[in-house]
This record gives sequence, C-alpha cells and structure tokens, in this order.
Amino acid sequence: MTDTTSPGPREVAKVLAEIGLLLELHGESSFRARAFTNAARALEGLEADLQALAKQDRLTSLKGVGAGIAGVIKEFVLTGRSDLLEELTTKTPLGLYDLLRIPGLGPKRIHTLHQELGVDGLDALEEAAAAGKVAALSGFGAKTAAKIVEGIAFARASRRLRRYPQALEIAVTLLEGVRSVPEVTSAEIVGAVRRRMEIVDRIEMLAAAEHPVRAAEALRAVYGSAGEAAGAAAAAGAESLAQGEVILRLSDGVTARVRCVAREAFVAATVWETGNAKHVGALADLAADRGLEFGKDGLRADGKLVPLERESELYDRLGLAYVPPELREGLGEVERAGSGELPKLVELEDLHGTFHCHTTYSDGKATIEEMGSAARDRGWSYLGLADHSRAAAYAGGLSIERVRAQQAEIDGFNEAHSVSGATPFRIFKGIESDILPDGSLDYPDDVLGTFDYVVGSVHSAFGMARAEMTKRVIRAVKHPSLTILGHPTGRLLLRRDGYEIDIPAVLEAAADAGVVIEINANPNRLDLDWRHVRTAAEMGIVIAINPDAHSVRELDNLAFGINMARKAGLEPRQVLNTWPLDEVTRYLAERK
Repeated sequence: MTDTTSPGPREVAKVLAEIGLLLELHGESSFRARAFTNAARALEGLEADLQALAKQDRLTSLKGVGAGIAGVIKEFVLTGRSDLLEELTTKTPLGLYDLLRIPGLGPKRIHTLHQELGVDGLDALEEAAAAGKVAALSGFGAKTAAKIVEGIAFARASRRLRRYPQALEIAVTLLEGVRSVPEVTSAEIVGAVRRRMEIVDRIEMLAAAEHPVRAAEALRAVYGSAGEAAGAAAAAGAESLAQGEVILRLSDGVTARVRCVAREAFVAATVWETGNAKHVGALADLAADRGLEFGKDGLRADGKLVPLERESELYDRLGLAYVPPELREGLGEVERAGSGELPKLVELEDLHGTFHCHTTYSDGKATIEEMGSAARDRGWSYLGLADHSRAAAYAGGLSIERVRAQQAEIDGFNEAHSVSGATPFRIFKGIESDILPDGSLDYPDDVLGTFDYVVGSVHSAFGMARAEMTKRVIRAVKHPSLTILGHPTGRLLLRRDGYEIDIPAVLEAAADAGVVIEINANPNRLDLDWRHVRTAAEMGIVIAINPDAHSVRELDNLAFGINMARKAGLEPRQVLNTWPLDEVTRYLAERK
C-alpha cells in the first residue's frame, strides 16, 4: 500500500533543483549540476508513484534519472531527507542565498566572487564592488559590476518578501504549530496572505485565548529557541512586541507575527487584522458614527465587547454588505458595500477552460492528448493550446511545418472526442506568437490566420526605452490577428521588474482594438498586475485568466489567477474563460 505522506514528484523536483543549484554554486562539475537540474525539470510535471518505483529499484526508468540521481531520489522518498542536500546546505554560507536574489547574477559568478574575493553576503559584495575588486575580476568588468551594485538594493528588499504560494505554505505550517499550543483555543491566518496579495512581506496570524498574554508567553516558549518552523526554515528566535503579541523571525528572512486576543474579540479582530489600514480605518469611522468602537481588540458597545459568530455580522452592524478578504484594500470597497454595488466575484468553479498552455511541441512536458484529457477531467469544456512561435528557438518554438503537424493532431483529438451524447469538449488551436522588436507578430499573416486565436507576448529586447517598448506593443495590439495580449509587462516577481512600458496607453489601444488582456496565472508572474486589471475591466476590456501551463499540474495555476481577478473586483462575465464553449467558439471566429 502506498504511503500517502511520501514525497511526490513535485517535492522531489524541488530537492533535485536545490542540489543542482548548490553544486553549481560550489563550482562543482557543470555536467553533474545540469544533470540534477534537468532531472528536476523532468519530474515537475510527472504523475508517478515514486515510492513504488524506489522500492522496485526502477527510478532509472524515468527520463533524465541516472543511477546517482536515482539514489538521491530513493533516499528522499523513503526517508524524507537527503544526505547530499544536507551536506551542501551545511557548507553554504547563508549570505550566498541573498546573492542569488540579485538579477542577472547566477551561481557560477557567485562562486567566483566567493572564491576570489571571499564574498559571503550582500555587505561583503557591496564593499568589494566599491573597492573596484568586482570590476577587476576576469569576466566581470565595470558594466557588470555596476549592474550588480544596482541589484544589491533589490536583493536586500526582496530577502524578507515571499510570493503568495511560498507565504501561504509557511503560514499554514506555522498555523498548525500555533493551534497546537494548549493556551490557544483557535487561530487563523490574517493580513496580506488572507487578502491573497501576490507578494507578502510578513506572515500574520491571530489567535484566540482565555488569557491572551499567557498564550503569547507560551508561543515565545515554543519558538524562542532555534527549531523547525515553516518547513525547512528554522525559527531564529521570538520576541515580545506588545502585550499578547509575538514576532517570530525565521532564519531565511521571513518574519511572522502572532497576536493573541480574547475569544469574544476574535471574529472582529480577524476583520481588523485582515484588512489594510485604509479599509479598517473606514470601518472604524462608520462604527463611531453608530456609537460603536471598532479596533484591534474587537467591537465594543457601551464599552463592552460584542461577541460575533461571523465576520459578516460586523459588516451588517455597520450597514454594509460583506466585503470578501481579497477586496479589503481601501480602494473604495467600503463605500460600494454601503451602496450595494459590490461585485459578485468570479470563482474558480466559474471557469469552463483556459487558453495559454504549452505541450511537448515546444517546451511543455505533456502531450496534446495528456493536456486535453487533464482539462476534461477538470470538468472543462475547452482548452486552448498556445505553444511558442518559431522566434522562441530557446523554447522549441514551432516551425511552420510543426505548426501544421500540431494543428492536424489537434483536429484528430477533437474528432476522436466528439462522441455523440458526451459532454462537448474542444481543443482550440492557438499560438504564443512572439512580439518582435519592431512590433510585428512572428509568422506571416497567412499562417497566423490558421489559428483559432493568437496570444502575443514579448520575450526579447526587454531593455527598450519606455516609449519604444510602448510603441512596439501597441503595434502588436493593432494587428488584426492578435486575440490576447500575454503577460503584458514581462515581470517575474522577486526576480526582475517588468520592462518599461506605458500600460494605460496599451490598455487604451487594447480597448479600441477589442483585444483581450491576460492575467498570467503563473505565480512567478501574475501579470497583468491586478491594479491594472481593475482599470482594464472598467474600460470594458475582456480578461483571460491563463495558467501558462507547461505541464498537467500547472493547469492548477489558474487558482492564483483567480485570486488576482478577485482582487481586481472581476465578475464572471468579465472573464473570457467563464463563457460557455459555443459562445467562446463564436467569439474567436468573429475575432478572426
């Protein structure tokens, strides 16, 4: 019988990728490091019982897994640990991880900096750069040194930040620990994580207790010394911030705050701790107008705590419709809740399919059959496949011959699955066409016309000036074949800022041309930013939530895109993916 707690392919892939990175960081064989990295990529989208394969000594049957890597996988799958990873981690100065946050500074150069200059962190790197030592290194030079210096501030700022999925994972693990403390009667995640912010600067939790101060002291006792917390991150200590509050500082730079309140105040305090300052400030003003007092320690009437069962009760007492956590950003949602104008937010269950997905025809890990079957299994009625165009040679971009072959295979899939009486399902023939530096789309117009839809994305020449990049993208938006503008700013969260571009001007052009704007749901992108999505929707632009999936598993990235759509206040009808198959089919045909 399979042990369901055994690490799966995704967890194993993380370990292999970490080993590959650390091997390169320590200057070991590039071939060996690349082998671990490639094996990690192969496992990311795999659906396999690794425990069974390990027990049968059949791990080498997996693509990219040789005998040495199979041994590492077997050890981790069966024991939950890896001697090799622990060895590499132990001999890696923590400061080197910070250097990896500097845009454009890879592990090979970090190894050189560490070996040649003794650089073991951001401060040491800054000192070496100021002394001219970095520029003097072979293969670096003044220009590279200047870019590294620019990236140090970015690295310092990002050290304490986490993308939403990582922050959520840490928060859930910490929450289990907080709830296990006897003095705590209940606890919840609040703050930016509960508002589903794309970047989180601190984990926030609220705990209820009969004696809040005692509960805080108990938490300090649990987390006050080094120990396992939030998975691989060890708690570096805890401190008292105020009565009933504890700050947990984790060794990887993450900070978590736990505040303990009386049980009667817990529900109202959850609202206070979830919303940002503007949101809760507006609620406090409304409470005062009604002779109530709303603050961090709950809701009071005549000086007495008002116990609440649900958060909606607090909003109701203030004459407001319930405001979902994602909207509690102080952007007019309180006023709309008072006038009955809050949107009915889109849900994951509203989606009937998606459009920006990759297969083995370019750089995806699953075949057309596998992606289509996975979409049907999720209850969808359509799936759009948009592999890379020929300009993206690094990603296996499709030649015109390969385009024709893929389209023929998609036709075959659709014919094979058009069974009378079955739930209708269709794969749409798309392409992620590179927006070339001059703003034209990759492929001639006659080839572009063979697709059901075209996603246009920038994948090169990111360094263009703002005016030039804006002109480039607007030209693409005006192309009659363009259906969807993909990841419009090119940002990679906590890795690189988006390219310089005038988004309001691009949105205006998209509205005029009837072009759909993408929320790229890959959690490393979440592009377009939800604040701009809000503006786009107000302009009448239709939004597509796309996972940018390169594997079956990554189809589930859609959940992160839904978070952003909800933060933007989108209703189902404003999202293309919520339209039924017949309507999407008609819409795409009319766009052509």
